[in-house]
Formats: sequence, structure tokens, C-alpha cells
Amino acid sequence: MDVVEAMRVAVEVARQGSFTLAGRELRISAPSVSRIIAELEADLGARLFNRTTRQLNLTDAGLEFVQKSAGLLEELDHMRNMVRERHDTPRGLLRVSCVTAFGNECLAPAIPDFMQRYPQLSVSVDIGNRLVDLIGEHYDVALRVGPLSDSSLIAQKISTQKIVFVASPDFCQKFGTPRSINEIKDCPSVTQVSGEWGRTHQFNHHGATIHFDVPEHLTMNSARAVKNACLTGYGYSLLPDFMVDKDIREGRLVRLLPDLEPVEQPIYAFYAQRRHMPQKMRVFVDFLREAFGS
Repeated sequence: MDVVEAMRVAVEVARQGSFTLAGRELRISAPSVSRIIAELEADLGARLFNRTTRQLNLTDAGLEFVQKSAGLLEELDHMRNMVRERHDTPRGLLRVSCVTAFGNECLAPAIPDFMQRYPQLSVSVDIGNRLVDLIGEHYDVALRVGPLSDSSLIAQKISTQKIVFVASPDFCQKFGTPRSINEIKDCPSVTQVSGEWGRTHQFNHHGATIHFDVPEHLTMNSARAVKNACLTGYGYSLLPDFMVDKDIREGRLVRLLPDLEPVEQPIYAFYAQRRHMPQKMRVFVDFLREAFGS
């Protein structure tokens, strides 16, 4: 029995709560997972998991074994990576979580350039606004708007976004061009709301900060969907500047209330604190700062 492999399998079964899901994550069959766990339990002389048809739970011995195994495996991976990366190119799988708008509009078209630079890397990008657990869900880097309160994470600023008022020319022809906050409140809107995000936006005007509570006439949780609806002329929208710059230049959208200066929102790359940052993460964060820093 390969003890290290058995430890990895046991840790993954505990994380997934399922032999099948653990096998899928480790790319081995569920029967193989079951066999390895059975051999490990026989070798240890203790049951690690209580199994029923519906549930899979750790025993006390299993909890202790999995906790200590996870620490040992991390140390082993750290040692191997440290030695390999002294003379090796970045390789392996890089898992990234990214907020939807920035992921769709900015990260997705930039990733092929990164892949060409580092062809021995595989990259998996999960685009969505769900707040992921980097360590528990095995993500290497997460891209989010604004700082997080989790002090165990390191944040690197890679870009910024500004939320601007936009509408189509058809909208302006139908409703007129709003000249003030009060005027625009009387117009129909199509806006992005995701959880608490998007309900209020801040602007600077003649030295004062204006808090604009978004009228929720038509809300969607996707910025791209909001822009597509806005292009029909139904209502005005509040969207990140990087999403609408090209549409404004080419006349499909018009910026409204340009005298209101949006408060700049930083976009950060987050990753877990480690004694040795894997090379694949280092080159990725450096690439993000190069690609989007301007």
C-alpha cells in the first residue's frame, strides 16, 4: 500500500463526504477509493469512516488521522515544490476564482496569452460572484472587487473599476437625457444586483460624496445580461467602465451624468499565506499586474 496515496485519498474523502466525489476529484474510480480506504483501515487497525447508504462520517480516529495527514501532505507538497521550482518551469493545475464581470470581459480574453507563456500549466477558471473558500475548495487565486476581512489571505491590487451610468441612444430619444440624479430616478432602470452588492453606488460631485440607491425596476445578477438589456433601450444601467468603454466609443451606449465621478473600486488577487508561494501562483499574479495594472 502506498501510504502517501492512501493519506491523500482519506483527506479527499473527508473533504468531499463521498467516495464517488473524492474519486472524481482524484481521477480514480470510486471502487478504487473504497479499496484504498479499506486497506488503510486494515493497516491502521481502526475504522476511519462510518458508512451508511446516505451518509459518510469520520470516526474520532478518522478525524485525528485526516487532520494530521492534511498537515503532513501540505509539508510534503511544500518540500517537493520548493525543490522542483528551483530549476523547473511553472507546471501543474492552477485553479482561479474570479468575479463574473471582470472574468468575462477582462480575464477570459487575457488567459490565452498567459497559457502561451507557460504551456506546461493547465488553468481552470471558475467565474462567479460566490465567495469561495480558497483553502477548503483548493483554489490558488481569487479575484474580487474590494478588500476582504479575512486576514489569513494576502491581497495584491491588480486593477480598478468605476461604475458609470449608461443608456442607449434609443433610451435618450425616448426619455430625454437625464441631467441630474433626481431626473434619472424617474427613468426605468436595468441594473445588476448580486446579494448586497449593487444596491448602492457612490459618486463624487464638487467635493461631496453622493450615495445613489439603485431603483430596482429590473434587476439581474449578471453584468453582461444587464448590458444586453440596456442596449435595447428599455432603461439606463450602472455598469463597470471596462464593460462599456468600447460601446461608448462606437456609439451603442451613451454615458449619462458624466459630471458625477465614480468612486474607484480596487480589484484584488487574493491567495493564502504560505511560507513558499508556488511558482505557478507567482507568475500568474505577476501576469495579472502586468496585464491590468495600467
